[in-house]
Amino acid sequence: MKVNKLIIIFIFLLAACNIGINKEALIGQWNYKSFAYQNKSLNKPFANIAAQQPYIEFKEDGTAAIYSSGKVLSSGKYQLEGKIIRFVEDLPNNQTRKIPFLIIELNENQLIFQTMDAEVKVITAEKEK
Repeated sequence: MKVNKLIIIFIFLLAACNIGINKEALIGQWNYKSFAYQNKSLNKPFANIAAQQPYIEFKEDGTAAIYSSGKVLSSGKYQLEGKIIRFVEDLPNNQTRKIPFLIIELNENQLIFQTMDAEVKVITAEKEK
């Protein structure tokens, strides 16, 4: 009987870990409110958010774009895999670059995500109303 209970608990825990993000919740324009390096010892300046007004926009058709100062900085396609946004950036000469982002938190008003490279950046954004 104890073994059955342990198996049931294990199944629930496993299912909870694999809960993904609802794509519909991600769709829209997300205005950046803050940047921070996960490693606090990195002392690199960030762009002025108020002046440059960066944002990322996810569309229903699976495309996304990152904007700053009214210009497109990056565009491409994305897919959701659990809590990971798999962004494939379009580059010149039919080249692409894969850029994964980890979603830390997503609700109707706020998106907190981080880059998944050596210099991990955590970005907090609010949904455009």
